[in-house]
Amino acid sequence: MKTIKSLINPDKKVYVKMNGADNCKRFFSLAEKEEFLFGDGAKPTEKHPSDLIAVLPDKTLCYVGTYGRIAAQSGAENIIVYDCEKLLAD
Repeated sequence: MKTIKSLINPDKKVYVKMNGADNCKRFFSLAEKEEFLFGDGAKPTEKHPSDLIAVLPDKTLCYVGTYGRIAAQSGAENIIVYDCEKLLAD
């Protein structure tokens, strides 16, 4: 797998689409090893899984709300959406 840090792009919004709770938990575990935190300071493994997570340039993870979900599906060129299952397989 690529490192989660390598997914960061300071010029684009980065989202990771999860394929189930187990993949999300694996992603959170890897993110925690790379010292990512949620905005409230919580470790990723302390949070509940979600189907879409934002990865910010400051090594912060965020749950994605309505507008972010619309943006992730828009196909805009300033947005990158990674498939977690493919990332975990690499």
